[in-house]
Amino acid sequence: MKKNQVINAVCCDARQVTEESFSGYENISINAAILIAGESARALLNRHRVSLNVANGLDLPDEEKLEVQFINGRGELNAETDGIGKVLVVNGRLTLRNGSLEAAKRYYRILVNGKLLMPKSYEGCLTNLQVNGKTDYYPEGASILKADTEIDALFIRRAQKASYYCGGTLYLLDGTMDAEAVLSRGIQFAAKKIVITDSLLEKLLPCIDEETELCRVPDGTRHITDTEELTGKLVRKYGSKLCVSGDVFIRDAEALAGLSYLSVDGTVRVAKELEAAFDELDAAYRELHIVDTELGYIADRPVLGISADILKRYPKGLRVKDCAKIKLDANLSPETIMDKLKISDCAMVKCTKEQADAVRMVAEDVAMIVTADSEETEEGGLNAFLGSLRDSHVINAVEYKL
Repeated sequence: MKKNQVINAVCCDARQVTEESFSGYENISINAAILIAGESARALLNRHRVSLNVANGLDLPDEEKLEVQFINGRGELNAETDGIGKVLVVNGRLTLRNGSLEAAKRYYRILVNGKLLMPKSYEGCLTNLQVNGKTDYYPEGASILKADTEIDALFIRRAQKASYYCGGTLYLLDGTMDAEAVLSRGIQFAAKKIVITDSLLEKLLPCIDEETELCRVPDGTRHITDTEELTGKLVRKYGSKLCVSGDVFIRDAEALAGLSYLSVDGTVRVAKELEAAFDELDAAYRELHIVDTELGYIADRPVLGISADILKRYPKGLRVKDCAKIKLDANLSPETIMDKLKISDCAMVKCTKEQADAVRMVAEDVAMIVTADSEETEEGGLNAFLGSLRDSHVINAVEYKL
């Protein structure tokens, strides 16, 4: 009895497929982000009724002996890159450096699944380029900085280039920076967003690309990262004017009292008892949530188990959001679930049959509620599926040549 063949790959190269490739199999299924094939290969795949589940197809001529290069992650092209007789497939991010246009043109084809970054002047110049995703542009000749970079006085003294580009946020907060040196040397900045102090903005506005989003902050503002909660210790260390990357939780009255300005590029969660004091603060943020500290909040967990002991910690109940899998202790009564628990934007809740109705009442935007009975049914279906795989030759690969 012939087996089935199942190919799971990011990229499947079927250009060399022959009649012999199909001889040992009853059925062949190809699941791939990219399928590379020529005219003759396509004809063979159609003749043998190969099942294709493919996001993108790359058709190459049979007469061309082309080498396919794969990059999974980050890659870049520069002026010295040799693309003659090659196809470049990128799953991730591709950067075209300054001076790389002719090198990029030498590739037979460039396929980017993800993000492309290239000089603005290259737009419309590459007929061999296909991007399934997003394309960003940077000024010609600019040096590319990390996604989030802080420009200080030392950076300016060491700067060798006249133009800098940041694909994220650029922070210009250092009051000791020599603005006159920036102007006299003609240094230019371009970014998705620039956070800049009031005094530096007045001086450096001619140095900032006109398409860049600007965010003004008071002089003396400091930038901090990697902090989930604002504490008195942090405020004493960095000062009363803060610019925070990400989300932040404020439940420390001392920390809040020590602030005169706060800018957060994410969500601010403030303890309910501090709401009035926070309203008096000069603050900028994307979202604001007032939180009852007696009401628990748990988010962004891959797996979360909830027991009676956990619920006892929060007198006013528990809110759970953006978790992949939640497992309820079998000892939790439906009444406790109704009184103490709210679940939203989660993939799966696993509970007993007796708990299921209560879970449905407190759940919002939950994809699956799995009980013991449904799990047994699911397991039976899984066993049947696994049984079918025993008769299959399964290949899992990033890149596979058929």
